[in-house]
Amino acid sequence: METSVKLNVIILCAAALILTACASSAPNSSTIIRTMPPVSAEYRDFSNMLVIGVAGDFQSRALFERQFVAAMADRQGKATAYHTVIGRRPYLTRIALDTAIRARGFDAVLLVREKGQDREELVPGRPVGRAFDLFGYDYAELNSGDSIEQSAAITFITELYSVAQRKKIWSIESLSFDKTSATDLINEQAAMISQQIISDRLLRP
Repeated sequence: METSVKLNVIILCAAALILTACASSAPNSSTIIRTMPPVSAEYRDFSNMLVIGVAGDFQSRALFERQFVAAMADRQGKATAYHTVIGRRPYLTRIALDTAIRARGFDAVLLVREKGQDREELVPGRPVGRAFDLFGYDYAELNSGDSIEQSAAITFITELYSVAQRKKIWSIESLSFDKTSATDLINEQAAMISQQIISDRLLRP
């Protein structure tokens, strides 16, 4: 009888170890990869940031922008959703962007897009991927309004541009795994990206 009890204890302990190992080897629900070096002090503490979401349909874009702005609500620096400046179903063009910047005095622009959303074959010679240039080129495909595809893993690219220098100064890739809905995915991305913005001191605390 005593031997049987000891054997059961050993089996339970072994099972616990296996479960622990499986949990530790399973992928995290999300992760961030820095794709540009940390910014210098001159590019920190922006006070008036325009937030543009272009991944997914218009409802998804607006949801991301609202969630991000809400995460920044207690800071001195202000974050503003693009759709509240341009209007319902806002398209992104350089003319619209420059108009918004002049009208509201933004000093930084945060752009979030799905990886691969910009397409090299559409405009030969136009930079895409990490060479993407928000101020230099129009990317009409970002306005397509396609739904975010649910998949095992999805990657978003987030880039911060300085308005004064009209150049990209900060960039990350954020990965999400096995989300059950687009809303869950967007909520997680907004939380991850806003936390990284805070951690890197990009918006005035």
